[in-house]
Amino acid sequence: MNSLISQVIRSCHGYVYETAGVITGYFDDPHEARLCAQTIEARFHRIVDLCGCELAVTH
Repeated sequence: MNSLISQVIRSCHGYVYETAGVITGYFDDPHEARLCAQTIEARFHRIVDLCGCELAVTH
C-alpha cells in the first residue's frame, strides 16, 4: 500500500519521503498537493493531512 501511495504522489509531480509510519509528499504548487490529497483519500480511504505544499499520510 505504501508503494502505491508513493506512486500517486510522484504521479502528481510530488517528492516522497517515508519515515516512522508517515508518508510525506512535497509539492511545488499547493493546488497539486490538494489534488493529490483528494486522490489518495478517494482511492485508499486514508485521512490525509494537508498544509500548503505538503501532505502527510499515516499508516
